[in-house]
Amino acid sequence: MNLKGIFQDKSSSYKLFIFICIVFLSSFLGVLLSSIISPPESEMYKPSNVFTLKMMQLIVSVFIFIIPPLFFSYLSRVNTINIFGFKNKFKRQNLLLVFLIMIFIQPFVVYCMQINTKLLYLVSDYIPLIIQNLENMEQRALELTTLFLTMNSASDLFFNLFLIALIPAFGEELFFRGVVQQYLQKILKNPHLGVCLTACVFSAIHMQFFGFLPRFLLGLILGYLFFYSGNLWMSVLGHFINNALGVLLSYSAFANKLTPDITNIEKTGINLSQAFFSVAVVLLFFYLYKQINNNVN
Repeated sequence: MNLKGIFQDKSSSYKLFIFICIVFLSSFLGVLLSSIISPPESEMYKPSNVFTLKMMQLIVSVFIFIIPPLFFSYLSRVNTINIFGFKNKFKRQNLLLVFLIMIFIQPFVVYCMQINTKLLYLVSDYIPLIIQNLENMEQRALELTTLFLTMNSASDLFFNLFLIALIPAFGEELFFRGVVQQYLQKILKNPHLGVCLTACVFSAIHMQFFGFLPRFLLGLILGYLFFYSGNLWMSVLGHFINNALGVLLSYSAFANKLTPDITNIEKTGINLSQAFFSVAVVLLFFYLYKQINNNVN
């Protein structure tokens, strides 16, 4: 039976519902497959199991973020070429601007993380159990990240760039900007609201609420990189640069040659003036980015 394009004539709302159903089914299969190789809970975070944990991460990422959009495109369009917004042609100025935006936004991202943490602790007296659970989730995520980012060789570095930077950049942009954002924009008939809602879902789905605000900001930036250029490769590049920075700054061969303030930027206090400067520079770069791509939208 040929299923290609069977939902082509359905409404955008119906297609988005079908996509969500595909995501749930594919996610279940991914978690099921990853559980087959999962080490015992008591030995989960041992260094000897790091490769197994990385394989589990790879399986889950592929089944959640890559397979559903590709299968959805097969079902929703007869001609699936460029359905997500990938374009082979792009302006070289965009590459430089995307790089500068992702570099200069980092201080403001850290500032947002500081605000996020303060806000959660302000309400901790009212919902102590919820805050405690969020802290436990954050601690487990930190343990896993620390384990992943322990790199003793160049091969560890390149594998982490593949697993932590490339796969999430491609898969999550395919998922969120390539499908969710585009369909929300069609349904809501408001591109800016579509970008904001997609950024909110993007942040929430990571289930790390001490970093909700900075991840929401990242989602906004990636959403507008795509919206203003009409080229999904731009948001993929931005996402890759953001993730790759964390990997590279954790690699001992690089970290030993840098100052502690750079390698531990998330633990470095950012004041209001530094945050304002970061935003002002990024807004300038976005203005230039929009002007360069002003014929797209």
